[in-house]
Formats: sequence, C-alpha cells, structure tokens
Amino acid sequence: MPYTALQKIRFDDVDGAGIVYYPHFFHLCHATFEDFFDEQAPYSYPDLIVNKRHGFPTVNIKSDFSAPLKYGDAVIVQMSVGKIGRTSVTLDFEVLRQNDDHCCFKAEITTVFMDLDTQKAVELPDELRSIFARIAKD
Repeated sequence: MPYTALQKIRFDDVDGAGIVYYPHFFHLCHATFEDFFDEQAPYSYPDLIVNKRHGFPTVNIKSDFSAPLKYGDAVIVQMSVGKIGRTSVTLDFEVLRQNDDHCCFKAEITTVFMDLDTQKAVELPDELRSIFARIAKD
C-alpha cells in the first residue's frame, strides 16, 4: 500500500501562466518523501542529514505530466517503492488532484543512499530497508 500525503498548491508554486511550475512537482515528491521518512523511520530526515551525515540524492528521474494544477488546489501524493537495491531505492509517485482524483503527474525517482562526508554510495541499512519494504509494490 502506498504512503499518502496531502499537499497544498501555494502561491509560490505557480508560474506566470497560473499553473504549477514544473520543478515544483518534484518538490511535492520530495516533501512527501520527507514526510514519509519523518513518520516511518527510526529518526527524522533532518537528523539523517545533519547528524548521521547520510542522504538520498536523486540519480535518475522519469516523469510524465498529464494535467495542470493551479493555486489553491489540494493534491494527494502517493509514494510507493518500485525497487530496493543494495544502495538505491526507486520511488514511484503519483500526484492526484484531490477534488476529482485526476492524476496530474507521475514520476519514477531513483535515489542512492550516500555518506555525505565521503560522497560515496553506501549499503542501505536494514532499519531503512524495512521501512521502504512496507510500501513496496508487489
């Protein structure tokens, strides 16, 4: 079952055309990832970055935009795990407009678990592997 977060389209998310500027879709995905991590992991995402000095930089993105979002829209962001590797996690996102459940955006984002001091990929620890497994697609 995917992890679900409710996000709101804010004034600074839209461009001059009055629709969400495309990089902000990726921000919605990352905000959902942080919410998931904060709620499901044994420590917060800021603690992982600042104190444990590990992170999940993005190494690949595939995305499809299918409908615009505008200021004031509420969206449901669903995140599931497509693949868990030795050092990587592939996350699948769907952004749905809340009022009609229309899927406006999909992304497949691959991240690598990295030691931020050495800038090298490291093996995903079992405690994190298990939280991702909870939302893995079967």
